[in-house]
Amino acid sequence: MHLYETEEGDKWVCVNCAKEQKEELEKRGWKYIFDRDDLELRCVICGKPDYDFEDFT
Repeated sequence: MHLYETEEGDKWVCVNCAKEQKEELEKRGWKYIFDRDDLELRCVICGKPDYDFEDFT
C-alpha cells in the first residue's frame, strides 16, 4: 500500500490503483510518502487491500 500526502490529509492507495491512476494522482498534487505492507489497510480509490487473503492460503 502506498501512502500519499494530500490536501485533505494522508491517504492510502493500493499498488494497482497507484499504477493505473498515476497521472491523475500527480495532477491532483498527491505526493508519495512511503510503502507499507499491511492487509488491514484499504485503498481510498477502490476500497480493497493490496492483496486478497486467498493469495496467502
